[in-house]
Amino acid sequence: MAKLEDSSEHSLTLAQLHDEVLERLRAASVDDPEISAVRILEETTGINIGKFPAEEGHLITQRMAVRTDALTARRANGEPLQYVIGRWDFRYLDLAVDKRALIPRPETEEVVGRAIEMLASEAKNFEETPLIADLGTGTGAIALSIAQEVLDSQVHATDISEEALALARSNLAGLGRAAARVQLHAGDWFKALPERLKGQLHMLISNPPYVSSDYELPAVIADWEPTTALFGGGDGFRHLDLLTREGRQWLRPGGRIVLECGSDQATRLQNLLTARGYGEVETNIDMSGNQRFVTARRPLDDVEESHLAGALGALESGSLVVAPTDTLPGLLAKYDNTLAVETSYRAKARPSDQPVPVLVSGIEQAEQLIQINDEVRKLAAEHWPGALTVVAQRLSGVDPVTGGNTVGVRCPEPGWLRLLIDDVGPVTGSSANLHGVETQLVAEDAAATLAVKAGYVIPGVSKQGLASTVVDTTGKSLVVIRQGAVDLGQGQ
Repeated sequence: MAKLEDSSEHSLTLAQLHDEVLERLRAASVDDPEISAVRILEETTGINIGKFPAEEGHLITQRMAVRTDALTARRANGEPLQYVIGRWDFRYLDLAVDKRALIPRPETEEVVGRAIEMLASEAKNFEETPLIADLGTGTGAIALSIAQEVLDSQVHATDISEEALALARSNLAGLGRAAARVQLHAGDWFKALPERLKGQLHMLISNPPYVSSDYELPAVIADWEPTTALFGGGDGFRHLDLLTREGRQWLRPGGRIVLECGSDQATRLQNLLTARGYGEVETNIDMSGNQRFVTARRPLDDVEESHLAGALGALESGSLVVAPTDTLPGLLAKYDNTLAVETSYRAKARPSDQPVPVLVSGIEQAEQLIQINDEVRKLAAEHWPGALTVVAQRLSGVDPVTGGNTVGVRCPEPGWLRLLIDDVGPVTGSSANLHGVETQLVAEDAAATLAVKAGYVIPGVSKQGLASTVVDTTGKSLVVIRQGAVDLGQGQ
């Protein structure tokens, strides 16, 4: 690069310096030489990119030339432009960035934008200050953006990396008055959060490590960005799984979870959120058309944790459970416990050759029980959770109680019930009544009519409504054998 004899002699113009920088970056095969050249010169000369053409004759000082040379050398060596510049825009923030944390990316800006939209749309329903947790905060981009744009929000940001938290702390210092509403916590995921926040969060948001361990990253990422913030275990799903499973208990009823993921992980994440009892599960597309993040909500009608624990214990021990399900109080028995299922038949005085539905937490449990083709999978994607029962061939031979080789499977609507089933395994889910006798709507009253005492009763009143639609999937085409709440027409 051209050198100036001393700082008082101005002989190099901005245009000349730009050409030299551009030539060096092209020679180094930098993937974005034009952009990098302009951004480096912006940083070293202080000239705004919009004014660059009009300032081509601007004379360069020796100090500017020396700093330009240093930054150009770093970029030519493969260091990401964001680290070379030392700061980067994220929504309305100007963030300090360096190798202590991942570079904030445009896709994450979209994730934050959607999260802020959801918070804003529900602000009128918040009776208390909205509480948000950003887990794995890195530079603080997500947490600080929410604090800046959602007035009166209280944001808790965590990271296991002390170095990343130090970077986030420096960015927090430049946030202004909103910084008072952000708290940083060191630690591993939920272990870093104050216990008092459990069950209180209005939103949980995270851009966790989700790259699979065998994925070959581009050198500009692998050689410079912290890999601990990128890799999420063998299949990349380790942290997404943990956040989904443990996140529910940290959200208040109605609270939202927002998780960024890989485009090939969105369907799996959506299925897991459904199985873990979340509602309003939605996959979101980024500007490039990729499935980028999944949002969901903890249902407002959750039952108390103590009741879930009581029901789980009863089912695991082989006892029966009565609970207010979608339409009527249901009688639940663990499906892989033949004695428990036989007991449920005696409790109802139901003939053993009459099958009862089996409830699953989602498509993954169903695939372990029955034969599912693409047509059935599409039906389930459209109508589960909900009032659709699919009759299909069992994978493991005949049913030990009824002797049949088919079974009717349904994924129920109540989130707490899917959560219970996901923990205990599939359960039989017939109405809690003696055979041929009308079912009581109150769970406790229904349990009292049974011939066998239930091991646990989850109290509550069922809403009634139409029974599920039943569709036979065992033939060459789908056939509706009972019309119900889901309208599929007379045949498929």
